[in-house]
Amino acid sequence: MAAENTININKSNIEKLIEFFNAVRIIYDARGLINSGKYYQIATLYGQLRALLTDKTKEKKKEPKPLFDIASILGKELNIYYMPNTIEQDLPFIQEGMLLHVHSLPISLEKQLPNQVQILLEEYLETNIITFKGKNYKTSEIINSLSNKFGGSHYDTKVPRDLVELASISIYNQTILDNLVIQIADLFIKIGISLVKQVSDFEFFIVFQPKSFTSEENYFFDYTLPNSHKSRIALYCFQGKLRLHLCDLVGRAANLEVERLLDFKDPVVLNISHKITYDLKTEVKIGWNGISVLDQCLPEPLLMLNEIHSYQGYFNRSLEREYQEFEFGLSELIVRGIVDDDVKRIEILKYLFSKKREGAVYYNKNSYGHSAPGQKDIKMVGNVILKKNGA
Repeated sequence: MAAENTININKSNIEKLIEFFNAVRIIYDARGLINSGKYYQIATLYGQLRALLTDKTKEKKKEPKPLFDIASILGKELNIYYMPNTIEQDLPFIQEGMLLHVHSLPISLEKQLPNQVQILLEEYLETNIITFKGKNYKTSEIINSLSNKFGGSHYDTKVPRDLVELASISIYNQTILDNLVIQIADLFIKIGISLVKQVSDFEFFIVFQPKSFTSEENYFFDYTLPNSHKSRIALYCFQGKLRLHLCDLVGRAANLEVERLLDFKDPVVLNISHKITYDLKTEVKIGWNGISVLDQCLPEPLLMLNEIHSYQGYFNRSLEREYQEFEFGLSELIVRGIVDDDVKRIEILKYLFSKKREGAVYYNKNSYGHSAPGQKDIKMVGNVILKKNGA
């Protein structure tokens, strides 16, 4: 039989992030379905947790498991809190004749009980958490066995008999093992969303002064990822109304418009925030001189990339249209990969209000600025001048 031709596909970090993001959504949706009474979705948790946390095939290939791979890319150490098993020290006699002991629970991201201690998530997965008929079972072993035996990934007949028996023991109509899996799933959802937010959340602070508008779309800036029509952040004005275009890494777009006509006579301090919420929605806000002019919640989470230096950036033009008759001055541009709380936001806005008349880079008609991916410097094209002190 001829050998099958195969290829190794090296995934980019963005491709890994998209797959991880989809896995977070699958687990989140499965938990919601379980809570609504569709308990068969527990099999989805078995398979997804195995694939993301404990898949042994990754070890054989010497590849990091997806959750830990994403955490490593982002430079994030995954610590959790658990209750260590001290029963042998506290009650040494109890070991004799003990049939079942569930321990090392509850688990949480923050310390919730006085006796909880911190541990790396990877180490917790290799911690014994159940003793049944004299045998200890690790967290990873339970996840893998449930996934293999009960259809989460594939059906495996080689599962310890005692573990199959243990899987049938229930308390309040929920098996002990399922309760453990649900706790781990809930913990994963919180960790997963926090990692996605670290990549996706952003806030722009801009001080600018438009001079005159045309009948066309007048772009302030247009950020796009190179070699892709995905992940785009563009701010422009059309017929006196401010518009924001967002397109995420998956290719889903949102076009938002500030409904009120805005006054452009004086320099404007604008802040734009995008964040993914912990119920996997998108929250977008726009502030105009400290006043909220747009506060919108989108039902789908937009997986944006907040590493602004990875984008190709244009000022006073769009990607598609090189020249426009629009003119405006840009005094300040701050981009943060985090959405600040109100206290910090007010501090930043106060600072920008104090600076908004100190000068600007002025883009005249048919001139623009361009920053290449990976570059912080902006190259000026055409008649771009520096005006000081509001001159």
